[in-house]
Amino acid sequence: MEDYALLADLHTGPLVSREGSIDWLCFPRFDSPAVFCALLGDEDNGRWKLSAVDGEVVSRRYVPETFILETEWRTPTGRVLVTDFLPPSDDHADLVRRVKCLEGTVEVEHDLRIRFDYGRITPWVRRVDLGSHSNGDDCAHMQDSPSEPHPVGTTHAPHAADGTRGAASSAQDPETGTRETGAAAGNMPAEGAAGESRATHWYRHFRERVRRAAHEARSGETDGKGLLAVAGPDALLLTGPQLEPYQLGRDGKDVAVEHDAAHGPGADIRVLEGLRRGHRGTFRMQAGEQLDWVLTWSESYRELLVPADPERAQRATHTFWTDWASAVDCDGEYHEIIKRSLLVLRALTHSETGGIVAAPTAGLPEDFGGERNWDYRYTWLRDAALTIGALVKRGHEYGALLWRDWLLRAVAGNPDQLKILYGVDGRRNITESQLEHLSGYEGSRPVRIGNGAEDQYQADVAGEVMMALATLRDAGQKENDYSWGLQCNLMSFCELHMDTPDNGIWEMRGEPQFFTHGRVMMWTAFNEGLRAVREHGLAGDVERWTRLRDRLHTEIWEKGYNQELGIFTQTYGGTEVDASLLQLPQTGFIAPDHPAMLRTVERIERDLQVEHGQLRRYRTSPGGQSADGLSGEEAPFVICTFWLVEQYARSGRVQDAAQLMRTTVGFASDLGLLSEEYDVARGRLAGNFPQAFSHLGLIRAADALEEAHRAAG
Repeated sequence: MEDYALLADLHTGPLVSREGSIDWLCFPRFDSPAVFCALLGDEDNGRWKLSAVDGEVVSRRYVPETFILETEWRTPTGRVLVTDFLPPSDDHADLVRRVKCLEGTVEVEHDLRIRFDYGRITPWVRRVDLGSHSNGDDCAHMQDSPSEPHPVGTTHAPHAADGTRGAASSAQDPETGTRETGAAAGNMPAEGAAGESRATHWYRHFRERVRRAAHEARSGETDGKGLLAVAGPDALLLTGPQLEPYQLGRDGKDVAVEHDAAHGPGADIRVLEGLRRGHRGTFRMQAGEQLDWVLTWSESYRELLVPADPERAQRATHTFWTDWASAVDCDGEYHEIIKRSLLVLRALTHSETGGIVAAPTAGLPEDFGGERNWDYRYTWLRDAALTIGALVKRGHEYGALLWRDWLLRAVAGNPDQLKILYGVDGRRNITESQLEHLSGYEGSRPVRIGNGAEDQYQADVAGEVMMALATLRDAGQKENDYSWGLQCNLMSFCELHMDTPDNGIWEMRGEPQFFTHGRVMMWTAFNEGLRAVREHGLAGDVERWTRLRDRLHTEIWEKGYNQELGIFTQTYGGTEVDASLLQLPQTGFIAPDHPAMLRTVERIERDLQVEHGQLRRYRTSPGGQSADGLSGEEAPFVICTFWLVEQYARSGRVQDAAQLMRTTVGFASDLGLLSEEYDVARGRLAGNFPQAFSHLGLIRAADALEEAHRAAG
């Protein structure tokens, strides 16, 4: 997984391998069915590979403070730079791939296999004339090519005067892509209208900023031909030097492509069962030449959307991300990876709905070859709430306002209807199913989409949401007409479930229990509600909330704390610990250096810590009380290790915190990305990738360590 890079446009998150293969892409949204799914199967489940013939990758990087990926290839005869990115998106979805020959002569080759619906559907593909459209048009005027019913590509495209070839590769003066400043550019404005906070002022301009950036990416002219793939509701248009169709037999050898217009309107559908189809091309490039390709998604029943102009799109993308990053205040030892982590959290936030996905992927294994493979392309209230807390503390209140609006829409209804996770758009039906046709990442099956945890009751969620909204309130953001009512409903939800066991933060699929962490988070919900009344003058039933909070406090010490062992336990009346107990001090329930907490940490170290100081969530041995009903062992959980760093730093073990922080940060990929887990035995990242939880934990741990260093002088 560490070989993959994330691309981002605040709508979706494809993964590009070190070898130049886009093996995962969901268009147009994080939780849409994948159009490239080789990540969870093989190349015939969909991919787009772009590589240098006889070449090797010598370097790759993100352009600083962006998700523009640059990969340099070297061959015996020259060097090329491949640039991959997604332009800022409003209602468009584009993937841009640019190749520039830096030195000598290099051949680059493509292998494009479009497979809709997670690799289940091979679309019809035909060549189309795009017509000519200019700045301001929204749709391309498409005509089928009457003389070429089947897509026929050429291996060499005509040279432009400036040495570029390909899809609308304009050579406009860079000054035409003027850099915006202030609210439109993403920097926090100095002030808003009278009585309006800086964050609210920015928030009013946010969607306009996205629209402007997306419009800038499509300015200019586009003409020529493209390849159009259609199946069901999806259409993909590839523009650029044309690729040729091919078919492979069961033995992997080429089978002649038959051209027969009687079998469809230019579609390559006269195919024997079992043949694998795709499009490919090889292009010889000289130093200074550039080739561009753009893949554009649209609904198949609408007119084709105008593809992005590669040059303008790259400028708009660079401006979009660097302006956002410029508002991030980071310094200290870990400033670079903190900024990258904040960028990841931003990338996982849908710009239109405000939903924050836990990860952009599904099915990546916690246990290689095992069954612990989940779909994380949804918004967990817990994960999103904790993410918002981190963004607010870094000055990005506007992202929190967007999420608060999403929250109000998603959870609208009776308190007892609260879910733990929702779709990016707030939908509640996330039914889990299995994709039997996919072999799984390195044989890890089943591949699941949807998530069976959607119907679980997890007691901690309300408390984490209350903490996030309290952080926003403490930052100066006023409650709107509905947000305080939502929080009152969350406390009513807790009251309804005072005597209800739950599945816990780790979504145990066995019998519900009373998890100590969840009960402390219920205590937190009431505590934050009371603080809102006391410190911010909000109206509330102080007497009832105080009574419920105090009841929980007494109960937790009586049932969640094992007097004989002198430790907090995972469940009421148990003897096992889990890593979620490290969060107790962050709620204010207990001090980090309280003797009971220190003894609990010692037991966590003894039972859950493995090589390199990494921490498991809980013990998974079948005979243990924490058995989760699943086969196999999971790897250490990255955020749990960062929680331990945070606990060390806040309880005076600063040197231990610093050492564990350095070790764990070192497990990030060369691009600064972290997955859900780290397999110490294999030395590999594991689980869905990149993971918001892990990057959130890194930020919090770094902050705690910095505060400890400052306190020590």
